[in-house]
This record gives sequence, C-alpha cells and structure tokens, in this order.
Amino acid sequence: MPGVMFRKLTRLGKKGSDEGSETRGQQSLSESHNPTLSSSNISVEEEHIGILLSGTSKSAGENQHPRRDNEPHTGPLGLNVLYNPKNARKADIVFLHGLGGTSRMTWSKNKDPALFWPLTFLPLEPDICLARILTFGYNASVHRAGNVGTSILDFAKGLLFDLKYAKNEQKEDLNMGSVPLIFIVHSMGGLVVKEAYMQGQNDPEYELIIKAISAIIFLATPHRGTDLAITLNRILQSTMITNSKQYIKDLTKNSFALQKLNEQFRHIAPRLDIVSLYETQRTSIGLQKARIMIVEKDSSLLGYPGETSKALDADHHGVCKYDSPRDPNYITVRNILSSIITKILLSTNDRRPATNERESHDLQHLLAVTELPDVDYSFYRDQWIQGTGDWILQDAEYLKWLHDSDPLPRMLWINGGAAAGKSVMSSFIINNLVEQGAACQYFFIRIGNQGKRSLSLMLRSIAYQISQIWPNFLHKVIQLKDEGIDFETADPRTVWNCIFKSILFQMEDRQHDPLYWIIDGLDEADDPQTVIRFLSSISSSLTPIRILLTSRNSSEIAAAFQKAPKSLKLSSVSIESHLEGLRCYVRQELSMSGSAELKESIAERLVRGAQNNFLWVRLVVEKLNVCHTRTDVERALEELPSGMEALYDRMAQSIAKSLSPTDRKLALTILQCVTCSLRVLTVAELSQALDEGASELLESLDLQRSIIDLCCGFVVIDNGGNVHMVHQTAREYLLSRNKHSFHVDRRSAHRQMFVSCMRRLMATGLRSKLSRNQKPELLDYAASFWSSHLTFTPVACEQTFQVLKKFLTGQWVLTWIHALTASDQLRLLIQASENLLQYAAERKLFDSGRNKRFIVEQELLRSWAVDLFKIVGKFGRNLHRHPESIYKVVPPFCPHNSSIYQLFGKNETKSLMVSGLSTDDWDDSLARMSLGYGKHSSSIIAAGSQVAILASPGSVFMYESSTFEEAAFSPFTHGERVYKMELNRTATILATYGYHTLKFWEIATGKCTMSVETLQSRPRPLAMLFTKSNSDFLVGFEDRKLRSVSLKNLPSPTWQLVAELEEDELEGYILNSATYMALNRDGSLIAVAYRGHPLSAWETDGPMHIGHCWRNRDKTSRGSITELIWHPHAPEVLGLYIEGVVFKWCPYENKLNEIETGASRLAISRDGILFATGDVHGTVKVFTTTGFCHVYQLASQGNVLGLTFSPDVRRFYDIRGYYANAWEPNALMRFAEKTGKDNESEAESLAHSSTAYISKSRSIDAITALACSPGGRLYCCGTEKGTVRLHNSSGSKISDLFLSEGVVSIEQIAWSNDDRYISFSTSDDQVVIVSITPGTGKEHPTVKTVANIEVENIEQVDVLQLLFHPDSSQLLVHSALTTHIISLTSYSITHSLDSIGSQKWINHPQDPSLILGFGLGAIDVLDWTLTKRYSYTFELPFPQDVASRPWSAPYQIMVDRILVASDKQHVLAQISSSKQGPQDKTLLLFKTSSFLTSTTVTRDMEQKEHSVTLTPTILPSILSGQIALSLAFFSPNRLVFLSKSFSICTWQITPSADSFTSPASSARSGSAARRSDTTMPDVTSKNMMKELFSLPGDWISRDCLVLCTVWGVERSFLCPRNGEIAVVKCAALA
Repeated sequence: MPGVMFRKLTRLGKKGSDEGSETRGQQSLSESHNPTLSSSNISVEEEHIGILLSGTSKSAGENQHPRRDNEPHTGPLGLNVLYNPKNARKADIVFLHGLGGTSRMTWSKNKDPALFWPLTFLPLEPDICLARILTFGYNASVHRAGNVGTSILDFAKGLLFDLKYAKNEQKEDLNMGSVPLIFIVHSMGGLVVKEAYMQGQNDPEYELIIKAISAIIFLATPHRGTDLAITLNRILQSTMITNSKQYIKDLTKNSFALQKLNEQFRHIAPRLDIVSLYETQRTSIGLQKARIMIVEKDSSLLGYPGETSKALDADHHGVCKYDSPRDPNYITVRNILSSIITKILLSTNDRRPATNERESHDLQHLLAVTELPDVDYSFYRDQWIQGTGDWILQDAEYLKWLHDSDPLPRMLWINGGAAAGKSVMSSFIINNLVEQGAACQYFFIRIGNQGKRSLSLMLRSIAYQISQIWPNFLHKVIQLKDEGIDFETADPRTVWNCIFKSILFQMEDRQHDPLYWIIDGLDEADDPQTVIRFLSSISSSLTPIRILLTSRNSSEIAAAFQKAPKSLKLSSVSIESHLEGLRCYVRQELSMSGSAELKESIAERLVRGAQNNFLWVRLVVEKLNVCHTRTDVERALEELPSGMEALYDRMAQSIAKSLSPTDRKLALTILQCVTCSLRVLTVAELSQALDEGASELLESLDLQRSIIDLCCGFVVIDNGGNVHMVHQTAREYLLSRNKHSFHVDRRSAHRQMFVSCMRRLMATGLRSKLSRNQKPELLDYAASFWSSHLTFTPVACEQTFQVLKKFLTGQWVLTWIHALTASDQLRLLIQASENLLQYAAERKLFDSGRNKRFIVEQELLRSWAVDLFKIVGKFGRNLHRHPESIYKVVPPFCPHNSSIYQLFGKNETKSLMVSGLSTDDWDDSLARMSLGYGKHSSSIIAAGSQVAILASPGSVFMYESSTFEEAAFSPFTHGERVYKMELNRTATILATYGYHTLKFWEIATGKCTMSVETLQSRPRPLAMLFTKSNSDFLVGFEDRKLRSVSLKNLPSPTWQLVAELEEDELEGYILNSATYMALNRDGSLIAVAYRGHPLSAWETDGPMHIGHCWRNRDKTSRGSITELIWHPHAPEVLGLYIEGVVFKWCPYENKLNEIETGASRLAISRDGILFATGDVHGTVKVFTTTGFCHVYQLASQGNVLGLTFSPDVRRFYDIRGYYANAWEPNALMRFAEKTGKDNESEAESLAHSSTAYISKSRSIDAITALACSPGGRLYCCGTEKGTVRLHNSSGSKISDLFLSEGVVSIEQIAWSNDDRYISFSTSDDQVVIVSITPGTGKEHPTVKTVANIEVENIEQVDVLQLLFHPDSSQLLVHSALTTHIISLTSYSITHSLDSIGSQKWINHPQDPSLILGFGLGAIDVLDWTLTKRYSYTFELPFPQDVASRPWSAPYQIMVDRILVASDKQHVLAQISSSKQGPQDKTLLLFKTSSFLTSTTVTRDMEQKEHSVTLTPTILPSILSGQIALSLAFFSPNRLVFLSKSFSICTWQITPSADSFTSPASSARSGSAARRSDTTMPDVTSKNMMKELFSLPGDWISRDCLVLCTVWGVERSFLCPRNGEIAVVKCAALA
C-alpha cells in the first residue's frame, strides 16, 4: 500500500510540476546538484509529502549551500536579524519554522515576500516595534537523502549554539539574553524550542539566555505527536531517493521522545507565558479532495495552568500565514504578542526576585515533594470544553471570594453530586486565576493514589508552590533544614505549625496579593474533617488567604464547616442547580449527523436526564456520536440508562456479552490492575503489570487502543499516557458486591498486582540494569507497593506465599533494596517491614496447628521485617552513597541471627567477616558518648544536628548527632556553676546560665558572643527559651517573673520584664517561690509549679491567669512536681509528680489524665505524639501522649538523669552519670513513619495493635585503649573501669590481664615488637608490665605480671604514650610534662626528661638505638638515655598567625598520628588544627633517609645549635580532605584510612624520587609552608582511592574515631563498639 500511494502522489506531482516557473526553477537547481534525481520525484517531495507537517513547500536544493543569503526566497539557515528598532530594544522575538519549512516561506502567504509578516507587518505595530525580530532556519527537510540520525535534540543544540554565538552582518555579537526573549514557533519548531529550553537548564554556558526566555507562542505544535508521522516515514522508506528521518520518528504520536520532553518541560513551564493556538480546518494532502487534520487539538494544547489557548480559523499551513494586517488570525497573534510585550514593558522596573534554582531544589527535597499537582491539573483540564464552567465567573459568592478587599481570610465550598464536574471546574478556576496573574496554589486529592490523600503532602505541596513565587518565604522555610525535622514523615500539625503558622502567617508584606488555594476532592481525603479543621485556622494569618474546596455534599463535611471559627468568612456554592455547562458540553460534543433542531432536542433531553452528572452525559454522547441513522438515535435515546448505576451496568454487559472469552479475560485483567493499583499507572507500566498470558496477547496490538476498546469506557488515558478510572464511582461500582454482570474481586486483583510486582523485581538482568542507571517500566511501582498489595491478598493463597518466600530467600530482595536506594526511597523499607509483620500475623492465625515447616516460614517473615527496619538506621547513609554495597558489604556486618546474614553474609566470609561481638541479634543501642570520670551529667538537649550535655561543674559537651563526634570547640566552659542550658532550634547558638553571668555561644566557632550579668537578687532560672527569630531570649525565674534579653548585638544588653505572675495564695495552701516552670514553643504560655501550691498556667501576654491543676484524687492532694513540658502543638501540659505519676492537663478545659510510671525524668517528642519517662533503676518507657498507651520499654544500667528525643523522633537520648546513650528502637521508627498520616488517632491505633516491646541492654564497660600483637593472633584492650582483656584474633576472650580494685581506668596499652611484653598505664599513675609466652597448638598463651611501677611526677597528668625499645629492653613512658625510660631488666626508671609540648614518639625506622619525637614544627632525635642527638624543623602548613602560636587557643595544632610505612622508607605525620575543624587533616610525608642515624651523626653536628629544616611533601587536599583518621601505611606506599564518610579506604601514594630536600635555612614563607615543587601528580588521581567497606551507623562513636586501628598481619580492622572490639577481617587489607 505505501508503494501504491507513493505512485499516486508521484503522478499528481508531475502534473503540479508544470504549473509554475518557481517550481521549475527549484527543480533545475536541485538537478544541477544531483543529476540522478528526476524532477518527478522531487516534485513529490515539494508539493505533497512536505505539506503533511510543514508550513510550506521546500526547495530540493535548500541547505546544499552556505548558510546565508544564497536562497533569499526561502530563507537562510541559522539566526538572522530581520528588524532592529532605532533605539535600544526592549525584547527579542525569534521565529522558528517546522518540519519541511524554511525561515521565510513558512511565514509568507502564497510565497509572496510582501506577505512575510514578521518583516512587513510586525515592525509597524505599536509596542511590538520596540522589539528586535529574528528568524532561525534549520535543515528539517523531508526529502533530502542522508541525515537519518538527526533528531529534534540536534536541532535544539543548534538553536542554543546560535543564540549564544551568532553574529549579525556587521560581525557583531547579537547579545541574546540581555532582554526578554519571545519565541513564535510553528509545528515541529515548538518541539525544538522546548528541547532547547530543557537542555539549556543544565548548562551554565546558556544560563543568561534561558533566564531571558519569557514566552512561547505555539502555532499548531504537535506536543503529543501526530499519527501522520508514521505515514510520512513509510512513504519516505518506500522511495529510492531518501530514508526515514529520526526527527520524523520523534513526531510519532506519544513517542518516547515526546513523552520524555513533555514530562521534563512541564516542571519548568510555569515560569513562562505559554500560548497555544491550534488549527480547526483540515489540510489538503493533494489526493483529489482528501483533507485531514494534521495536528489534533488535544496534541496542540499542553494543558498547563495559565496556558492561553485559542482556535484559529485555518488549516495547518494557514495558522502561520496571513493575507493582510486585517486577517483575523493575524490580529489574534498580534494581540497576544502585543500583550506579552506590554507585560514586559510594565515589569521592567517591577520584577519579582527570581528564586534560586539550587534553593528551590533543596526545598523540594526538604519537603519531600516528589510530584507537583500539574499532572492532575492537566488530566482534568483536558476534559474541559470551552464554555462549560463560565457560570462560576458570574456567581455572586465566587466573586465575593475572589475580589473581597477585606484582608481577612475567606473560604468557599463548591459542592455537588458524584461526577458532577467538580474537578474539571477546579481546573477551570485554577486556569482563570493564573491567567489573571493571581498567586494560585492547588492540590488534587485522589482516592486512587494513597499518597495524594494525605493532608501532610497537601500542605507540603502548597508550601512548595508558594515558595516558587515568594523568595522570602522560600528562604525562611529552607532554614528549617537545620532544625532536623523529617517533613516526609512529620504529622500534619508539625508541618502546619512550623511552616504555615510560624512563617507564612507571620509575613507582613502588604504588597503581596492574596494567596488562592484550590483544594479539589476534599471528600476523598483520609480525614476530610481534619483537613477542614486545619484550613479553618488561617484566621491568624497576616497574609490574606482565599481557600476554595470542592467535594460531594455530605452531612459530615457540612457539619465540619459549621465548626469553623466565626472570624473565617465561609460561603458555599452548589454545582447542582447550574445546567448551563451541561448544555454547552452537549452542543459542542454532539457530532452526530442531523439537523440543528434534532440536535437541540436531543441536547435538552440529555440535560433533563443527566441529573447534573457530567460523566453520564459524556458517556451517552459518545454512544450517540456513533449512531448512523435516526432510528439508531431513537433506539439509543429510548434505552438511555437512568443514572450512573444503570449506565455502568450497560458498560459491564458490553464486556460480559460483546467480547470474546479471550478479550473478556484481558479486559478483566486490565480493570483489575487499574482498579486496585495504589497510584495511577502509565500505559507502559500497565503493559508490564498484566500477567504473562495477557502480555502475549497485546504484543501485536496498539495497547492504548486496546485498553480503551476492551474496557468499554471504564478507563481513560490522559495526554501524558496515564491510565485512570473514568471516575471514582466507576471504581466503586466494579468493586461492589452487588449482583451485576462484571465484577472485580479486590483480593484477587491485589494478588495479581503483587505477582506482577514480584515478576518485575525478580526479572533476569535487573541488577545489571540498575548498575547502568536503567529503570525498566513498572520498577518504581513494584519496588514501592509490592508489600502493600501483599497485605490485601488472600491469606490462604499458597501461591502468593511461595512467591514471597522465593523473593525473600534469593538475591532479588537485595536487588529490590538496591532499586529503592538508587531512587532515594530507602525509607520504604520501613513500610515494607510493617506490611510483612501484618501479613505474618495473618498467616500465623491461618497456619496455627500446622507442622513445624510453617513455623520456620513464619520466622523468615518476622526476621526480614526486623532486618528491613535496621538496615535503614544502621546502613542508610552508606547505601545512599553506594547502593550496590547491599550485595557484598552490608550483609557481613549484620548480626549472625539475622536473615540477611544467614542468607548472604555467610557467603562473604572469605573476603569480609565480622567477629568479636557478643550479640547475635539486632540491638537498639546506636552510640555512647562518654564524658570521662569526674564529669557528671545533669541535663541533655537535642536540637538541629547537635546533642548538648551539661556536666558539672559548668561545661557543655556538644556532639554531632549523625557521627557522635565531639564538636570542634567542645566542651564549652562557662567558668562557674551552670544552672541551665538551652539551644536554639537550629543548634547554632548555645545559652548557659551561671551564678553570675548568662552567656551565649556561637557553636560553629566556640566564641562567647555575649555575656550578660545575672540579676543582683540571683533568682534561680527555671525555664529558658530562644524566640523564633533568635532576636530575644526568655527566662522564667523562681520569683515568678518572666524576663528577656535582646540578642540584637546591643553594646550593653539589659534585662527586660516581660510578665510578672501575681499568683494569689489559695486558702489552705502555702505560696512560696516557684520550683519549676515551662514555656511553650512560642513563649505565649507558661506553667508554674510550687512545693505547697497547685500548678498554675498563664498566658504571658497580659499576663492572664488560665487556671489551676487539681489532682484527680482530691483537691487537697497536690504533690511536688519535678518535670513540666508543654505539648508542642496543643495548649496542654505534661508533667511528672515526685512519686512518679505522669499527668496531662489542659488548662483551658481543665481536663486532667494521670498514669503511674514510677519515673523521675520526662521528655516529649517534637511532634507531641510520644513521651518518654526514665527512672532510677535505668528503665526508659515510651507512651503515646493521647491515650497513655505503653509502646516501648528499655532496661539498662545506671540511673536515668535526663531524657530527650531527636528532632525527627526516630531516636531518644539519655544521660546516666558520666556518659550518654543514643537509642534507635524499631518502635520509634514505626511511629515516625506512621505520624505522617492525617488521622491523629493513627498513633493510638498502632500502639493498641501491638504489645509494648521490651529491650534489655547489657552492662557496658567502655574501651579506652587497644593494642595488637605485631606477630598476630592476639590483641588486648583496656576499659573505663580498669580491666585489661586478652583476646584471640577472632575476638574471643582468653583472659583478664588486669582487674582494677579501685575507680581507675586504663589509659594506654603497648605491645613489644617481639611479642614478649604488654604494658599498660592506669589513671592512678601505675605502669604495669606483663610478660606473655605464646602457647603451642591450641593452648592459650601464658601471661604473668612482672612489674607494677608507680611513675613519679605525672600526677594529675595522663600518660600519653608507651613505646617499647625494638629489642624489648626498655620502655618509654611519655606524658605532657615528663618522659621516662624504664628498664625491663631492673623494672625501674633509669632516665627522665621534662617534656616540651605534646610529642608523638616512634622508633627510628633505620636505627634501633634512636627514637624520633614529632612535635609542632620540630622533630627531636634522642637516644634511649633521652639524650638529644639532633633535631629537625619543618614548616607547619598553616597561616602564619597559627603556625607561630601552635599551642595557643583557640587554634591549637596537634600531631594526631605518626605512621611508618611497612618497608620503612617513609613516615607519614597526620596533623590537625582546631581552626580546620575536627575532621580536617594535614598529611606530611617524610622520607626516612632524611633522618640521620647514630652512625651518621658526628660530634660536630651534635654540638651545633641550629637545626636542619626538612621540607616534607604535603599530600594534596583531595586526599587529606577525605581523611578522618590515618590507620596504616602499607608497602608500597599504600595508605589505609578511615574516611569522613566512615569507610575504610586505601590510597596508593607514589611520591617522586626528589620530593625531599634539606635546605640549610629554616626561614618560613609568609603565610604557610611551601608545598613541595615536586608534589606527586599521581596522588590526585581519584582512581587510586579504593573503598573497602563502610562502617554501620551504630559503630560510629568517639571511641571508634580515637582507637580504631588496622592489624596488618591479620588483615583486620579493629573497632571499639559498646565495650567490645569488633574485628573485621578483610582480604583487601593485605
């Protein structure tokens, strides 16, 4: 057939070729370049093939010539200026032609140069004449051979290049991007501009040009392609002169290229003015009278909010060619263009500041807004018919809502029955508001998408949309990142209070117009009443807000609106009584043949029978439009179903009766997927979700057409290729159990979807595709929702269980985790864990009484449920960096009883194995923060990314909450006793209140930024609070007064009285000083407790007394209160009586609840959902705040002295004397995930559905010292309680070498090189020496304490280092004040030397008689009599002010570690400065041959007073910047280190031979040590770094960072963890 059609076109082309001289001239020109082409073939291209998608005929010879002026009649290629205004231009207008067009002929009617309207019409128009006019030409020929691979992307890149680099005829830069840029584009030219706009977004080179683009006017652009592209390519393929073109393939309807382009473009299109003009007349294609619509209306419209669209009375050619300036189509285009230019002129001096792209992206990530609501908008907007909905623009209530000048908020409720067109109405209102330039935010609640039913997501989406138009709001919201809130899981109250009440409602910029919020589908929300309650509280907003909600009219929703506050102007509009839209719809869409009178009568009949149901009318009109005779029409009218139920019955009967059994089965499969999918599926995803049999049936079919035809109207496909139920009522009908001919069984449908998800996740080759960043269709859906579908499947279905078992016991489960991590959705593991537990519980009931095999299978489910939880917390950070580590690295680090270890970790023991830990199960301990003996903690606070611990006598220790590393300037020492401390919400400022002063500290620098004298009367502070903006600091005192200090950098800050609480003494009570106070989050409420008086609550504004709290037992029973906390989001007080009773009191309603806990400490979570108690027995209990339901209990050693939750509510911290603990129990993670739900009772439901989990923690004796045997097999460690233990290489304990009788700790441990001795020092100045004799075979070694030496002159000073002589004859003991040598023959001190500074000592690598002491800028060479033999100096690589004062605060320099390479050719020194930060290191590499030996040092050299200066190689920052701790230096020059991301890495260092010099002069350079001129070029190569493995999150602690080490001879890494040593054997550590 293609060949026959081509021959017909050829004959027509011959006839046409003789009709004009212009055509003949073009043929001659073509033939002169390619004589093999016949004129007949060329004419086909010109006159007929070209018109399919172009706007003009083309010359066959075009683009064979240089780009400019060779073909002035068709137009040059590239960017060319047509018109330039006399004065400075105000804008640039660029014209782009389409497929087969040219830069001139596309815009010229009848190819007449006088009608080239961009040049002959536009420059005469007012305002438009102020703009420069250009054209861009490109080779989009349909007839020329070659260029088969050229795509729309290639044209787009050419456009971008010319916009940047093109010049005018005078060779001057066109300076594009300096003024606003407008594109007018025809057909494919619109796609080129869209692609160019997308490509330029990510290229800084085109940043100015992209930002300058302000508007695009699309003329008949096929945004979704055209069916004719397929026909055109087939014709071209059938000829001998050319081939199909890639850019024509790109135009295929709904091609992948177009879908991808539209998906990307829609996210940034809102920044532009979009105008879409579409053709309405069919275009002649030269086949007698054959005419077709080239680009359909639905393909011409983008469907974006604010998009202006209009029909032009023209065919595909005529939309861009005009007869005269009076042509109506020209007038339309001119008016639109003039309006855009006018807008540009008006906004030149009044532009809104643009939002920063990076900040916008960061905010989207912070708010977890993964999808904007424009997809839903487009779906409903595409259903809108012009004229429908216009009535709302005249409605009195709507106009009041829209134009009310009163700044008070308004709310409008548009209600109507099911399928009455409410969502389409919402899209109409949104479009109208955006066209008017209103600040409109919107959200479509979709019952078919569980995520879009969430109030939390709705609020976050609206907040993000506001941020895109209000940069100030964006800046304020993004600062919440520092507060550590996880907004994705935060409950709606947290989102509402933190973002809306605290930020948006407080913005007083009166220049802002009202915000308009459109919320559609209120009745489909999880909890409509909660949505109304939240939105009704906008009355306090200083920013005017108008809210419009649509829903069905239900009594529950109506009652919720009636409870709205009176200050909110509330009105409603019923959609039921407005039939104008229905009539308009029928008149426009009824396309059946017949007279106007017949159509009008049918329209009225339909409107009367519609019961105001748009969906019913639409489906009936579709039926009528296929009627061919009047009899058919009458029959159809007589059989009209009454109501949706009857209509759905008829549609179901069509499936049941009209389709073949095969098609009926396929229809059922499709409807099962669409009905029960948990989000909308694309066509491509649906094709993968169908079972294997159905997929085979669809291989040769047009899937989209098959879906529509087979489902008989139950589903629709939007322009984005998404498959929707036609309406929610259709889903309800199919799932209902009423007797009808076609029914979808919910559980069977979910089973099908579960199996489909499993099939996708278990597909062959998925892992390799993920490694190549390829994502097969349905993968995202399957990874996200398989576990949710599992919970709905029939529990008795054995096939489902066996599929699940196969998945959980094979590599597929790891691939699934890989997929989630790669898409940044790792938290879905927690939801999957919940679903597995639910399914396991149901299976347990089903399997009860069956054989043991089922017990094992049940345990598999429960074990994996726990594993998934723990993987998130302990390995989440590592997986985000390296998703593929889930296969080989993560499993070996999991406990040995876990499923992931049993199935996968065991298999890796040859390459990676972990031993030494006593527990084989997951625990809840995350980290331990030790303050050291003598530092008794009294309170703890967690805020932002910091954990602060107040310890006696007046120091605050600060830890980073992700690594538990102590902050750079911790501890913060107040200088006197500190009563209280407080952090601001972002943990950037610390306040400490002492006896004489109140001090404020900048945490990042350690500086005290302000010191305020306390009041002369010295009242004790009971409550402290930073105000939201950190402008003031509030303090409540025991004298019942609330005072403040301004933090606005005043020269002499003073105390200001805020409120004096004049409490009246009640009869029968004694009123004395307050004993406890609590301020709520904004300081507006204060609670005051007394010893002999009831608890009192006040409003601080006034102040105004609210009421007293009376105990439940009787009014005379009051009890002393030891803790008080306000609920974060409600006017409720949580408190603790001295006898251990927790109470919750609402002072406004005077309601009180109590629970006996036996606690002495109390804390509440940031979202207010949970509270925790701690007691003197070491027990921590967690309860729900609403119902006091017990959800978790932990038992551990030590009295609980303080408690606090992390900001994200996933952890809690406690203090127990001289240390603090971080706990991360599964129960908290479950609640953190669940509280994102809208229903406030969700937490209670979760709590009541499960028994409180009780965890027991063993006693922990923290590791303080660690040493490994140089010969292997053994290592020993010392503890905080004074124990020294000996272990074998697998971590098993052999014996205790030392047990302290007093309160002492072990400070240092050293092992002699020949393995004969171990030495350790204690905190009570003892140095113990133990001899060790290796056992034979499997026998344990023999150990004996040979000496216990009390070292003099080191009292109150810690021993810093122990070092054995290479032959084990002597021992060096080094402290900050003295250095001693102990003889291992007499076991006495033989030599002593006063220490200078803090040095690190090593044996001379090439001379055993000497030792090297590395200090700050100097290296001393001593013998073992401590006689100084020689010294070297080296320049410190720090600024002059630091290097010249290395010991002075606050920029102290420290030598952290000295490593000798295993071949003893190099020495590596790791140096840090507190100015750098705790993890920033400087690495200096010395060549050992630079150090003289005893045989090369002469007496003359020893007597010289000056030192030789060494210039070590400074390893570049690309290496040192990644190091947290250097661990080992293997040959050949391979450095092993702990990275800042807590991975064990190696780096191959290859220094050049002449990297070291010994200049005679020791002069310093100005600011820092010179880097060696021969610094190794190889060291900067990133491929020389290799990451071996990452540490689990709960291994990271202060002990780890200080004591971890590499044991080279055993190929092991040793890491202290919770009082034990984890031994990681790694084959790569060789």
